[in-house]
Amino acid sequence: MHKKETSSEATPKGGLLSRLLLIFGTLLLLLALGIAGYLIWQYLDAQNRYHHIQTVAGLGVSQLNAVDLDTSLEDLHFDWEALRLLNPDVVGWIIVPGTHINYPIVQGYNNDQYLYQLFDSSYSGTGSIFADYEGSPTLNGQNNIIYGHNMFDSSMFSDIFLYSNQDYFDRHRVVYLCTPTQNYELSAIASINISESANLRQFSFEWEGAFSAYVNEMLAAPVTAAPDIATSIAEAGSLYSLVTCETYDTSRRVILCCVPVRSVEPSEQ
Repeated sequence: MHKKETSSEATPKGGLLSRLLLIFGTLLLLLALGIAGYLIWQYLDAQNRYHHIQTVAGLGVSQLNAVDLDTSLEDLHFDWEALRLLNPDVVGWIIVPGTHINYPIVQGYNNDQYLYQLFDSSYSGTGSIFADYEGSPTLNGQNNIIYGHNMFDSSMFSDIFLYSNQDYFDRHRVVYLCTPTQNYELSAIASINISESANLRQFSFEWEGAFSAYVNEMLAAPVTAAPDIATSIAEAGSLYSLVTCETYDTSRRVILCCVPVRSVEPSEQ
C-alpha cells in the first residue's frame, strides 16, 4: 500500500512562495498608490495655497490666469503690505505670459530655506520661487538668479524646461518681473543646459569687462537663442537667470537667460 500523503506533501512546493510573492507584490502596489496619492495631495495643496496667495496679492485667480501679452506692465499691481504680513521675505513677483509661471518671489537666509518651504512657510516638496540669497534684494543687481523646482504637475518653474524647444522659446520670450518699486519687462535671449557644478553664482565683477566675460561664457553654447542674441549680450548691463532642474537628469540645470528691456513704476490703483 502507498503511504497516505500529508497536507504539507500535497501542497505544491512553490505554493507558499507564490502566496508570499503575491502578498509582497500587493504591499508594494499599496505603497506605490499611497506615495502617488500623497504626491497628488501635495501638488493640489500647494496649488490651493498659491491660489490663496495670489488672492492676498490683490490679483484674483481668474485675472492671473488671463495674463497675456496684452496686459499692461503698468497695470500689474500687488498688495505688497499684505504679502509681507504673510511672509516678510517677499521681494517680487514673476509672471511669464502664456505659461504656468505666476508666483511670488522670496529671498531667504540661504539657498536651502525655500527648497521645501512654501510661501506661507508650510512644508512641501513644491517649495517656492526664490532669489539667490547673495543677490540683490531689490532684484535689480547686475546678476540676478531666481530658482524654482521642475514639478511633474507643470507648476513652479517646470515650463522653463520647455524653452529647450526653439518654437516654444520664440513664442514665450516676454517675462514680467514686478517688485514693490518697479515693474520690469524682461526679454528671453537664450536657454542653456549646464551641470549643477558650473560656476553660475557670481555677483561681484571687480574689473571692467568682467561681467561681459561672465555673460559670454554663460551663453557660449545655448540650446535655444533669440536671433538678436549677439547684440543682447554686447549691450547687456544686467542679466536675469531663471533656473530649474533638467527633467531627465537632475544633476543638470536648465536656465532661461533674460535681459531687461524696460521698467516702469506701477500706476496708482
